[in-house]
Amino acid sequence: MKKTLLTLLVPLSIVFGLNNPSNAQNADNKLGIEINGGFMEYQGDHGYSLFFARKPTYMGVSGNISHYLSPSFDVMLFGGSGDLGYYKNVPYSEPPFDRAGFTARLFNVSTGLRYKFNNDIILSSDAKLFPYLVGGWGFQYIHSKILNQTRNNLTEFCGVFTGGGGIQYNINDKIGIRAQTVFNYTYNDIWDGYPFTDGVHKRRKLYDSYMFHSLGVVVNLPYDLFNYEKGPKKPKDSDQDGVPNKLDKCPKTPLGWIVDSVGCPLDSDGDGIFDHADSCRYTKGLPEFNGCPDTDGDGIPDPKDRCPNEAGTAQFQGCPDTDGDGIPDIDDRCPNAAGPAELKGCPDKDGDGIPDIDDKCPDVKGPAEWEGCPDSDGDGIPDHLDRCPSVPGIAANKGCPEIKKQDIQKIALAAKGINFETGKAIITKDSYKNLDILVEMLQRYKEAYVDIEGHTDNVGKSEANKKLSQDRADAVKAYLVSKGIDEARLTAIGYGDERPIADNKTSAGKAKNRRVDFNIKY
Repeated sequence: MKKTLLTLLVPLSIVFGLNNPSNAQNADNKLGIEINGGFMEYQGDHGYSLFFARKPTYMGVSGNISHYLSPSFDVMLFGGSGDLGYYKNVPYSEPPFDRAGFTARLFNVSTGLRYKFNNDIILSSDAKLFPYLVGGWGFQYIHSKILNQTRNNLTEFCGVFTGGGGIQYNINDKIGIRAQTVFNYTYNDIWDGYPFTDGVHKRRKLYDSYMFHSLGVVVNLPYDLFNYEKGPKKPKDSDQDGVPNKLDKCPKTPLGWIVDSVGCPLDSDGDGIFDHADSCRYTKGLPEFNGCPDTDGDGIPDPKDRCPNEAGTAQFQGCPDTDGDGIPDIDDRCPNAAGPAELKGCPDKDGDGIPDIDDKCPDVKGPAEWEGCPDSDGDGIPDHLDRCPSVPGIAANKGCPEIKKQDIQKIALAAKGINFETGKAIITKDSYKNLDILVEMLQRYKEAYVDIEGHTDNVGKSEANKKLSQDRADAVKAYLVSKGIDEARLTAIGYGDERPIADNKTSAGKAKNRRVDFNIKY
């Protein structure tokens, strides 16, 4: 029988999922699978061996399928198999009739109910250890070998009443173990070989019975056999907030409210307004704005305020209109100067259709192609780009007239006639007439600029030569300014001996290198 017990336990543990346990049996895990193994003890016409009162002991196995009905009751289908026997000496008899007894192989299938004390009425349903009672009725198959009887074998089917109790311990929330004792009263009085008592135990007309003590493993699965088409039943959630009743600390939350992990109303931003009614769940706000803030205090909640950081009016969706032109600042290109809507709120002082902010000549009308500027001298160069807007000129000279070739030659010749005292920046008097020619040219070309360049030969140190050339260029500039030429038109640069135009090895070359050059330009 021990081999039979091991043979049954291994496949049952695989089939019934002992390696994949689930939660304890309850409304969410309705299907229970159980296997048991233990000892069987006889009580009948021969006597009794209940509660290990007599040796030897006999072993059996059983398996149960239970289904949750309510917190107090489970319905059960259980069956088992095992060996049972009993031997006793018969006084005053001769061998081979001095002993009486039997051995039997039993099989039974029964159905019934289990009453659970952990039903939150007697004991808490959350306890790890809980007791129960079982009772049921079914059928028994018996194959018995009778000792010292004319009929040595007996095979019978009969009914059986079953009743008992046990206690279960949940190892964790996935698996438990059970210890139980069940008494089986059969509708048969002859499978032990005696139809009635021998006069000693006074059990006339009572049927043979036996007791099964067992230890088992139980696994509960989330399946509902009475509603199998719908699959595993979802945990009960009375307020339909997505949190099962057993975890819900606020079980009466109104339908549609947003809740946290324990089923209570959620206030994500902590502003006292629950998320279901908070239009700004993650930003603290005010009740009058459904939980949204009004950062600029203009009475318009931020989600509806186009300018949430600047106080404005409802007319402009929370934006101000600083210049009062009817265009809110957020849409106004010129928020501090009133202007028409067609120019996006910018003024147009000269009325040329180009807003002042884009008009290069905001006080004078001009076409858009010239950025709002006119071409006063008609030379094709708009005034804002024309250095000489009142005199026709050419693009190369930025709108100024071309400098005549003979005038360029005259300027170069006059520059050659500028002399200085030896080693000094003092202009000699014979140079004044040439300087006056330069004054005349600059007065003729009033928009032109001049670079006055001073140069020396290589006699002496370069640093001294460069300073001398700078001083001489400055002296020329001072003379021109004294004759009425705007200083802003003049730039004096001393190059020293860096830019020779002749060979410094000869006296003639050195004389050419000591010079003042005029570079006239626009």
